[in-house]
Amino acid sequence: MRALTSSSLKIEFPESLPVSGKRDEIMAAMQAHQVIIVCGETGSGKTTQLPKIALAMGRGQRPIPNSDGASATTRGQRGRLIGHTQPRRIAASSVAKRIAEELKTPLGDVVGYKVRFNDRLGKDASVKLMTDGILLAETQTDPLLNAYDTIIIDEAHERSLNIDFLLGYLRQILPRRPDLKIIVTSATIDAQRFADHFKSSKGPAPVIMVSGRMFPVETRYRPFEESREYDLNNAIADGVDELWRDPHNSGDILVFLPGEREIREAADHLRKHLSHQPVMRSAEVLPLFARLSPAEQDRIFDGHTGRRVVLATNVAETSLTVPGIRYVIDAGTARVKRYSFRSKVEQLLVEPISQAAANQRPGRCGRVANGICIRLYDEKDFAGRDRFTDPEILRSSLAGVILRMKSLHLGIVEDFPFLERPSGRAIADGYQLLNELGAVDDANELTPLGGELSKLPLDPRVGRMLIEARSREALDEALVIASALSVQDVRDRPMDAQQQADAAHQKFDDEKSEFTGYLKLWKWIHDARGGSHEGAADTASRGTPGSSSRGSISSPGAPRAAAPSAGGASHKLSNRQYEQLLRQNFVNIRRVREWKDIHSQLHTVVAEHKWRLNTTPASYEQLHLSMLSGLLGNIGCKLEEGQNGEYLGARSIKFFAHPGAHLTKKPGKWIVASELVETTRLFGRGIANIDPQWLEQVGGHLLKKQLLDPHWERKAAEVMALERATLYGIVVYSGRRVNYSRVDMSGAREVFIREALVGKEWETTLPFLAANHKLIKQVQDLEHKARRQDVLVDDELIYAFYDQQLPADVCSGYSLERWYREEVKKQPKLLMLTREELMRHEAAGITTASFPKTIRLGGVDCAATYLHEPGDARDGLTVTVPLFVLNQVNEERCEWLVPGMLKDKVQALLKTLHQRPRSRLVPLPDTATKFAEVLNAPEKFGAGSLVDAVLRQVREATSLDIVRADIKVDMLTPHYFMNFRVVDEHGRQLGQGRNLSALKSEWGKQARGAFQALANLKLGQGAAGAVVPGDSKPNQPPAHVNTAQAATENIASSKPANKPPAALVEQRHTAWTFGELPELLEIQKPGSGGQTLIGFPALIDAGDAVTVEVFDEPEVAATKHRAGLRRLFALQIKDALKYLEKNIPDLQKMAVSYMNVGKADNGSGGGTIEELREQIIAVALDRAFLLDPLPTDEFAFKRRIEEGRGRLTLIANEVARMAGVILLEYAAAARKIKDTKNAPDATADAQQQINRLIPKKFLQATPWDRLQHLARYLKAITLRLDKYRADPARDAARLAELRPQEQRYWRLVAERKGVQDERMQEFRWLLEELRVSFFAQELRTPQPVSVKRLDKAWAQLG
Repeated sequence: MRALTSSSLKIEFPESLPVSGKRDEIMAAMQAHQVIIVCGETGSGKTTQLPKIALAMGRGQRPIPNSDGASATTRGQRGRLIGHTQPRRIAASSVAKRIAEELKTPLGDVVGYKVRFNDRLGKDASVKLMTDGILLAETQTDPLLNAYDTIIIDEAHERSLNIDFLLGYLRQILPRRPDLKIIVTSATIDAQRFADHFKSSKGPAPVIMVSGRMFPVETRYRPFEESREYDLNNAIADGVDELWRDPHNSGDILVFLPGEREIREAADHLRKHLSHQPVMRSAEVLPLFARLSPAEQDRIFDGHTGRRVVLATNVAETSLTVPGIRYVIDAGTARVKRYSFRSKVEQLLVEPISQAAANQRPGRCGRVANGICIRLYDEKDFAGRDRFTDPEILRSSLAGVILRMKSLHLGIVEDFPFLERPSGRAIADGYQLLNELGAVDDANELTPLGGELSKLPLDPRVGRMLIEARSREALDEALVIASALSVQDVRDRPMDAQQQADAAHQKFDDEKSEFTGYLKLWKWIHDARGGSHEGAADTASRGTPGSSSRGSISSPGAPRAAAPSAGGASHKLSNRQYEQLLRQNFVNIRRVREWKDIHSQLHTVVAEHKWRLNTTPASYEQLHLSMLSGLLGNIGCKLEEGQNGEYLGARSIKFFAHPGAHLTKKPGKWIVASELVETTRLFGRGIANIDPQWLEQVGGHLLKKQLLDPHWERKAAEVMALERATLYGIVVYSGRRVNYSRVDMSGAREVFIREALVGKEWETTLPFLAANHKLIKQVQDLEHKARRQDVLVDDELIYAFYDQQLPADVCSGYSLERWYREEVKKQPKLLMLTREELMRHEAAGITTASFPKTIRLGGVDCAATYLHEPGDARDGLTVTVPLFVLNQVNEERCEWLVPGMLKDKVQALLKTLHQRPRSRLVPLPDTATKFAEVLNAPEKFGAGSLVDAVLRQVREATSLDIVRADIKVDMLTPHYFMNFRVVDEHGRQLGQGRNLSALKSEWGKQARGAFQALANLKLGQGAAGAVVPGDSKPNQPPAHVNTAQAATENIASSKPANKPPAALVEQRHTAWTFGELPELLEIQKPGSGGQTLIGFPALIDAGDAVTVEVFDEPEVAATKHRAGLRRLFALQIKDALKYLEKNIPDLQKMAVSYMNVGKADNGSGGGTIEELREQIIAVALDRAFLLDPLPTDEFAFKRRIEEGRGRLTLIANEVARMAGVILLEYAAAARKIKDTKNAPDATADAQQQINRLIPKKFLQATPWDRLQHLARYLKAITLRLDKYRADPARDAARLAELRPQEQRYWRLVAERKGVQDERMQEFRWLLEELRVSFFAQELRTPQPVSVKRLDKAWAQLG
């Protein structure tokens, strides 16, 4: 061993170390160059010997004599330190101890170390071991690193962010520090890259290669193909079997795996595998990873006798020597932290390791004996991997680097001499984070907040939290949480006691926030020790000058523990008892000490900047606003239900709350996470519930705001917009109402004019607006009546009118009112439009006579409105019809519309004609004008059907025989038909439509009731007068009188014109004792042009008497009157009827067949003999006494009795004979239907026909002229079924022709709710004749009938 000695220090260099043999070469290179590169393999001794070589050269603070006794430094010159960096704290402290032992000096005297929050460096020390982060932090206070004359960068191959930044920084300051020597060293370094990086005028930095001191290691490749039956765990088990197959090979095995989960799975598999082998049954299987508790880590380094398998992550690759390892099994993968440019989060992904890392792993086993390394991949795979692990600067965020460079004025990061230049995307992300924190502005220049952040030796996020906490009176609590986030969680969770640990830790958990949980844990740690609260306060705030002495930091909102009295101090636990208590609660004492140390150092940093701690507890909001300021990129909003608890994060990433979160409840919809880490999923760790409104307070500079839907709000009288704010794509709020004029006054002014003034959406007392709206409404009414949209100027011209006169700053109701009240004094007509300004041209012909405001229908003036809006239900003419007058509205009168619309409707009707007559009427507009002039004459307008009137005009003009079917009314557009709006007595709409028949079907019954109530009221008051039919004038052309809505009130208040019997509608009559029965009644309003309500009186059958009622429809009144009159005749001839009832011929015989009429499938409901007798007598009475004209007075009534009494018996016998024939044919047809087989369609159709022809009251229901044909129709059914077997195809074809005719008829009957007029009845019997023509031609029909003839009849019907 060769040594250099002095009076105070003896330096020895072990000759067994290869680096000792290269000592002179290294010294020479250091003398000649500022930078040298030393490449030494594992075991070369470079880490411990290089600082001693520098000492031997006289470098460092302590002068070291040379061999000739001269001092290495000039007398009076103060020496500098030798700085030696290590990537890990444990490596820095252990290397310092080893060098101190070799120099035989106390630690800290000559050689010391300084790591984060721990300093073991003496005042006169020469060698300073430290982490690269410590050296980097010193650049802020010592930019040129004048404290050092030599700097050794060890383990540079790890290429951490700090190392790369240091190497670039050192290269910059080398020209200004010519005396500074730099040594860069590592085991597997990319020497040429470093040499080129420090290239000078003398060329690249020299590279010195030093061999290693190791036993030979054999590398075996054992690739495997993973499948369901054989996976990584099976491959590891086979590797263990291979290494321990020889009983003499009993060394330990180190297995490299990518992560904790893989280690746990492999440990379980290996234990089961080894338990089945007697020799290896006692072998230990131990895990080794960073999150392992210290007690479990210590087991790795304790002495042992048996075999052992250590399953480790890449933490065992460098700087850590596991004793007793002879064999290595390398899975070839590791979890590598990478920054995702897409999701802006740190990811821990399993990746294949580089060749350099793979070469490091065999070096773990060649230190005690010959070793074997089994690689679970093939040699080709190894050769194809990257030579070196990607530098951290290429896979991490550059925010801290950029901030430091800004504060040190080192220029822009793009020009910094990094060993490998980071990508532009990484630089942009760094700037983005700093912008998020408010450290740089939009121009990427340092802000005052950024300058303050750069002075803090902390992560930018943590520094931002503390600065925010200072302003929000939450600094004390924030220091606790910031220090907790800087260390590994102090809560242990051993693999064999996870449930017990979870139960013990539950008391620290909070409902909504893991940050609050840290405060609870901190308080418990201090309170658990016991003793005086003052002592706890000293611990909590040591190193914080001027801080208030308080017990411990409590959770937000919790009361502070009051200082106990002098005699009330609790018992303080001893150190051993305290540690035992922490272990019982699964709290790691070492990490607690580290947490306290970091907290203490943060207090020191705060004190140096003269920040004051809050004297009152911070609230939940204050605390979390502070934390949120540094974590704005880590917020999350819970997605909708069904997304498995997934959160939407910044920039559209999605993450989950970590399953191991220390919370007692679900975190809520909005959360913030202290970090986002991607493993199998993207998880958020350290989560807390937040209020989204807080994001505006701390992240307002990042919110992207959009103003949507600027609109006028009538209530506020302002133009408002809906504001939507997003933070990194997450919607913070949406739909917030803001005053649009504060953002865009010109845009708000335009919306104000268009919507408030032009669009009539502003309610104000200013006179100009009401006057303008009234004038516009008048012009619009002209447009609707004329059905043209070119009268009123468009909105753009009205907008231009207001835009020209309003000042630029008028954009709301308040501003306009204020301006208008001043200006109107000067201009009385200010902002008032004129009729000439609103109309493009004069609307000639649009008069009140042509387009009246009311139309008289049923004797009542009904309000008329006009609308030109094609497609709208109210397009065209709409008439408001009171309910009581609905049944009296004449459908033919309604075809005429109003005089002003007649010309257009006539022209539309002419267009539907076929070509021959239409060609003789061209030009149609001129012809329509001539026809309209003729039809608009007072004596013709509204008289009869408009279609018939037009037909007459066409026949005269063309001399052609044009029929009604030639004019296709159904081709007209809806506005050519009157739209009816039915209202009740209160003006409420009951129904609306253009089909008057459908409205009568739906509301006719209610209309009749309303009419009768009104008519009976007036009759009871003696206000009705009997008049002759010629005096009534219903449905006259329109006259300008009162509106229909007031009709009920007008009629109710009318005075009597004549004095009829007051009890006309109240008495029951058994004889004609009520005088002459008028054909109709009128209730008139006195005065000329008064409204008239027309009623139709009728006798009503009341069983043993008759009464008189008034109806609004003549058809209904006629039907009721015939039944009532029949009853009155029957009451006069009771004796004759009794005789007739007993002497109807063949009644019993007919009753047998009649029993099957109307019978249900279950046999119930058949006809009875009484019902048949009643029908025969009723028909006989009708034929004997009720032939037209019906009697209207007592004299005519008695004369009709005398005339009919003598022929009643003959008529009854004839009716009975006819009924017998019909029932006989009915029985034959019904029996035939039942007996016919294999003809389902024909029999079903025949059954439907017979049911329609022979209902229970078929004698009364069938008109007399058709009653004589019923037997023939029934006979035709029997003949049809007789012929069916001979030609079923012909029957099916005829039925296919017949069905469409019947279907459309019965569909129309259903639409009109059973109401049938004379033409519909005619069509119905034509269908029966068509059946006879189709299926029983031999029976003949009284008139020619065919499908074509029915089509023509249908056209007339339509």
